[in-house]
Formats: sequence, C-alpha cells, structure tokens
Amino acid sequence: MASSADTDPHPRIRHQVVVAELGQQALETDDIDQLMHDACVAVAETLSNDYCKVLELLPGGDELFLRQGVGWREGLVGSAIVPTDRGSQAGYTLLSEEPVVVDDLRTEERFSGPELLTSHDVVGGISVIIGSIENPWGILGVHATEKHEFTDHDVTFVKNVANVLAAAIEETRAKRKLEERETELERTFERITDGFVGLDEDWTITYANERGKNVLDPEDEGLVGENFWEVFEPALGTTFEEEYREAVRTQEPTSFEEYYPPLGTWFEVHAYPSESGLSVYFRDVTKRKERERKLKESERRYRTLAEFFPNGIVTLFGADLEYTLAAGQAFAELPISPADVEERTPAQVWGDTVAADLEPALRAALDGDETSVEFQYVNRDWRVHAVPVTDDDGEVFAGMTMAQDITEQNERKQQLEDTVEKLEKSNERLEQFAYAASHDLQEPLRMVSSYLQLLERRYDDTLDEEGEEFLEFAVDGADRMRAMVDGLLQYSRVDTEGDPPEPVDLNAVLDDVLADLQLQLEETDADITAASLPRVEGDASQLRQLFQNLLDNAVTYAGDEPPRIAISAERAGRDWVVSISDEGMGIDPDDQAAVFEVFQRLHGPDEHAGTGIGLALCERIIERHDGEIWVDSEPGDGSTFSFTLPAPRDRDA
Repeated sequence: MASSADTDPHPRIRHQVVVAELGQQALETDDIDQLMHDACVAVAETLSNDYCKVLELLPGGDELFLRQGVGWREGLVGSAIVPTDRGSQAGYTLLSEEPVVVDDLRTEERFSGPELLTSHDVVGGISVIIGSIENPWGILGVHATEKHEFTDHDVTFVKNVANVLAAAIEETRAKRKLEERETELERTFERITDGFVGLDEDWTITYANERGKNVLDPEDEGLVGENFWEVFEPALGTTFEEEYREAVRTQEPTSFEEYYPPLGTWFEVHAYPSESGLSVYFRDVTKRKERERKLKESERRYRTLAEFFPNGIVTLFGADLEYTLAAGQAFAELPISPADVEERTPAQVWGDTVAADLEPALRAALDGDETSVEFQYVNRDWRVHAVPVTDDDGEVFAGMTMAQDITEQNERKQQLEDTVEKLEKSNERLEQFAYAASHDLQEPLRMVSSYLQLLERRYDDTLDEEGEEFLEFAVDGADRMRAMVDGLLQYSRVDTEGDPPEPVDLNAVLDDVLADLQLQLEETDADITAASLPRVEGDASQLRQLFQNLLDNAVTYAGDEPPRIAISAERAGRDWVVSISDEGMGIDPDDQAAVFEVFQRLHGPDEHAGTGIGLALCERIIERHDGEIWVDSEPGDGSTFSFTLPAPRDRDA
C-alpha cells in the first residue's frame, strides 16, 4: 500500500498540523457536533477526497447514524442510517481490529456497500473505529470517487483524527455526567422533605434547602454565609451544641430530639460529620410530640376496655410501631404477658415472621386506613384488625389493633370446605353414573322395542283383544322408558358437553325454536307473541333447548283453548329476566317447586305425554348459566316461567 509519497515529509507535516488544530479545538469547545463537522472538512480536504463522515453506533448495535459529514447529498447528514452487517464497509470495520482501506469498491470482495457509498459512486476510502475496539462509539470514514492510493501515513492520519474525536466525546460524556450529578444532587437536597443545612469546619452555613429556610428563617433574613452559633445563639449550652460539637470531635453521626424555645418547636435532628464540616437534617416534630402526649392520655381511657377484651388482644402503637399499650383476655393463653409487649416493636414481640405480615397493616393504620391481616402464632390462627387513632382535629397520631383467636372458626370453615368438596365429588360421580347408566340402557331398550314390534307384526292375527292390549301397553312402556333415558342423558350432559359461553342473540334462538315447533304450533292453533329479546352470555345450543322445553310445556298444558303465549324480557342489573307466559291450566302453589324435579309429573301419562324431565333440564341449564328459574301460577289462570341470564361482558353489553 505504501508509495513514494511515504518519503515526502510535507504530507506528514500537514497531517500533524491538522490533528494538532483539531486537538486544540477539542480542548476549547463544548460543541461536539461542530468539532465532528470541522474534522470531516479537514480530513476530506487534507486527503483530497470527496466525502467524509462520522457514524454514531446506535443502541442495540444494529445500525449506525450519519451524525456529521461533508460532500453527501442534502438531507442525509442527520438522517441517514447505515447497517452494521458484514455487507457494509462500516459494519466490517466494527469487526476489525485495524483500519479498513478500500482501493476499489467495485472489485472489493470483503463487502459490497453500504448503499450510502454505492449511491454516491464511491470507489475507495479509509474507515476507522472511533473509541475502543471493545466498546466503539462509531466510525470515521473518508471516501473518494476515483481510484486513490492511500498511504500508511494517510491511514495513521485518519486514525489520529478518530482518536481526537474519541477523546472529545469521552470528555463531553464526563462533563455531562458531572453536570447531571450536580443537578441531581441539587434536586435531591430540594426533594428532601426534612430541613437541611450544611456547615463548614468554621460553623459557617454553606447551604440550606427550601424546607430548611422555611423552618429556620421564615422571615428570609438570610442564612447562607452566616455563622451558625451567631444566628442561633439560644442553642448555645443546649443539647444542640453538645451533640454537634461531639459529632465533629468524634466524627460519629448523632441523632436526638430537642425543643428550641425561640421557635416554639420540637426538632428531630440527624447530624452527619465529615472532615469539611457537618450536614444537619432536621424536621419539625412538634405535632408528633403533642400526639404522643395525647396518646398517653388516651392509653388510660383504652386500658380498661382493652383488659376485658374477650378472646383477644387490644394494642395501641405509635409512629415507630412500638406498642404503648397491650391488654386482653387472650394473654391468659399465651406465653407472654402485656408487660412483654409494651415498649417493644412487633418483631421484638412476635418474631420476624409474624412482623412481616403484621407491620404493613400497622403502617396502613398510621396512614389513616383500616385493614386486616391473618397469621399463625403459637400454633393458633389470629386475625388482627388495625385502625387509625385520631385527635380532635381528625389527625392520625397512633394506631390500634384488635386481635382475635380464629382457630376454631377456621377449623369449622375448613370442615365446611371439605364437606363441599366431598359433595362436589359425589355429585360428579352421580353425574357420571347417570350418564353411564342411561347410555347403557339404550341398547336393551332398543332390543325390547324391536322384539315387541316384531311380535306385533308376526302374531297380530293370533292375539286376542286382551293380548293386543297387553302388547300395546308393553310397546308404550318401552317408548316412554326410551324417552326417559334420552332425557336423563340430556340432563347429565348439561355440564360436561356444553359449549363455552359467548354472546347469543335470543331473537335468533327463538326463531330456530319456532321453526322446529312449527307443526305442533299449527296443529294446536297456537298464538305466540314476543317482544324484542336481548343478547345474553350463554351456550346457544342449550338456550335453544331451554326455549323449546318451555314453549312445548306451554302448548301441552294450554287446556281446551288454543295456546296463547307471550314472551318478554327486562333488564335487572347485570342480568336479563326473560319470561314466558301462557293462559293455560296453571299450577297449584303447593306443586310449583316439584315441577323442576327430575321425573316429577303433575299429570299421568294418560292425560298428557311427557317424561317429567323437561323442566328439570331447564333448571339445570339455567344453573349452568349462573341464573335462576321460577314459576308464578294459579290453577286456571295460566303460568309464567321466568329465568335470568347474564348480559354479555365488555363491549358486547
């Protein structure tokens, strides 16, 4: 790559001058983008190339951003993106430990782009990493549109410029971080809810945040620059002076509470010494001190009540969660006494495990909220209810807990849950048995019906009138048995073979049912009127079965007159109530509960056909939809069957 130009000292001198000038500019300017631009101009002009660019590696490492450059088409600088894959010179450079030199991009075998270069007819160039190989900031590249023989000195020159940019970038980063830290420190002091003052080794006030100024200098007479003991002369000879001077002498932090008469204020103070002075954080705790005084007065009122609290414990606690009172009859069953509780924290009394559950509830009470928590202690179950204690102004100044032993209650609850679980399992087994039994009865019933029909056809001429009657009874019984088995199968499948709930248009459901019952409705001259029905959340197939059973029931028990049936619906909270009313025979109030029981019929098979399972199936379907079904009726005045169905969820509602 080297040529005779390597022996010419003038290019090297020019290179050194340019690098030196850029280095001086980097020391004097805070405008890093102007430095990058000037560097691009200087490199392009020095090497007599058409283009120069500074590419910044974007987060993620997949792309480079054309941050500065010269020679490129208008609008590209500040917007163009270059990929970092191996197909681009920039991407290849990021993977290389040495600068990448291209003599002729048209015959280059290592990479073919990127498009930024090819679209500008770039032929050759040099690209180097800005920053370290392990942690590159970006790429500096210079490019020519004609074949150009780059020397070792040219490469070194570009690399040196990249080093200048890298140093300037790092310096800019460092300055920015320092400024951010200083700004954040200032904000931190201002965000501190406590007052804060900084003192130097001569007790001069060097800083005070807004809170500190508001408390210590409400008249805004000025604190910073003043001697602390001159401004707060009444503090001399008090705990303030004693603790501050001792902290500075021992270089150990201190904390204390003290009353400052000139301001009529109790202060809680935390002071932290250093070689350069003292940092003092303080807060006004006058209200807390007053609350503590009132708390002690309240304790006397609460103690009598607490000592007779049945089957439990009552406590009072302060802002530090330390108990100030403990009493209750439950102490008789515990390994500790009220004296073991008072003036101690939950962790000290009950242990870390219980404290982890209890302390959030206590803090919530101090924040003004009521809350309850349950935990175990000495093999017993406890429920603790924590409430705030307020003063005459409604300010929370303490908290109170009421703890009760709920071991027996939980045992009864567990027994109930176990019983429910056993009942659910028993019910599931009964459903499985009903399904299996009814399914297995199908085949023998079909056999009985088939042979009875065969007897009727083959021996019809040989049977006398009584024999024909017996055979007719047997056929009718087999048919009714098969219908009952079919109904039992449907009943057992409601939960196991139902479809997931979805929005269902009851108008469409009713249309399907009326089409299925068309022949029966025409034969009975039935008149059915229906208001507009809602959309509900449910199983469309089961809802069709529900409507079909109820309408069939209304037609069957219409009496001597043609059936007159009305269907309506009304909204009730989150549910819809659908009603199907008829003018038929009606149902005696004493019999209304029985109509929903399996195989319960109010009429014999000679009066009305049926299996006695239709309404039971309706109830089962409604229960699966988390609804209710009931009947309002009087004999001779018709019946109204009503049921609830949930409205569709979310936007479908």
